Amino acid sequence: MNTSRRRSAAALGILGAVVGVVALVVLVLVGLHWLAAVVIAVVAGGVALVGLRLTAWRLLLRLTDSQAADGAAGEILANVLEGLCVNHGIPSPELRIIQSPSVNALAAARGPAHAAIVVTDGAVEQLERVELEGLLAHHLCRIRRGDAAFETLAGILLAWPLGAAGWLRSRVMGRALPAGRSLNADFEAVSLTRYPPGLLSALMTLSGQTAEVPSTTVAALHMWIDEPDWGIADAVRHPRLQARIAALNEL
Repeated sequence: MNTSRRRSAAALGILGAVVGVVALVVLVLVGLHWLAAVVIAVVAGGVALVGLRLTAWRLLLRLTDSQAADGAAGEILANVLEGLCVNHGIPSPELRIIQSPSVNALAAARGPAHAAIVVTDGAVEQLERVELEGLLAHHLCRIRRGDAAFETLAGILLAWPLGAAGWLRSRVMGRALPAGRSLNADFEAVSLTRYPPGLLSALMTLSGQTAEVPSTTVAALHMWIDEPDWGIADAVRHPRLQARIAALNEL
């Protein structure tokens, strides 16, 4: 089990325990017999754990205000994604589009078989096919590694509640998220596509723009391949694009 999967399991376990303890205290205080209170508290903790695991990725997608990828843009993305997934035996995630002139993308997931990749329409308009392939491959690798699932849980459990406290959010998220996850996904994506210039060119395009996705949510800022700048961005979570570009140039 890699770091992200361990952290996902720990986060869900902590949530279940907290809900269970709170429920137990409340039930005992209202006079319920301790044995019945324990049983109900355990059930409540389990329901909270399972409920968040099943619904967090869908909730995050709703918060991004993304739409199902259809029309010409959806057809282009589906064609590129199909080639990657079929060739490598990877479950095909749902594709969604978000309105933004910038080039960007994120992945939200419950697991490899329940995931979605959100791409800006600016990426579809500005990137060549090999660049889109690199962008999608990066997020397929984050889904496959379990990073996207943990990032989704962290977004709902930590980033969303702390959204107004920018400095605190940055510190908490910087400690919660595994170091080097973006670089690892970059290297795996290059291995997947067998064409380093594709992702490299996409990252170079990203480095020449302002990362703005107006309709996104604070719960998902850390999940974009280039984190949108809301004045609370934290370079600790993503190595700077120039560092990632330099690393790919060495391949």
